[in-house]
Amino acid sequence: MANEDWKKPLPEPLPYVASVAQTGWHFFKTKPGASWDLARKKVIPTVPTGARNKQALPRVLARRLDPND
Repeated sequence: MANEDWKKPLPEPLPYVASVAQTGWHFFKTKPGASWDLARKKVIPTVPTGARNKQALPRVLARRLDPND
């Protein structure tokens, strides 16, 4: 992501996939490095999109964080 693109808010309704950095900022207000740490700890769910690439699953995370479920 270029410059501060990871700080852009996620659109509503939430997309099926988004960058790990942007998802971390949206839900936890973390910087990209901390967002990747959360993804490695399985707090932010991800899906592999290549040999070394991953995308976050913001809808899954929102469902996990929803206290009404």
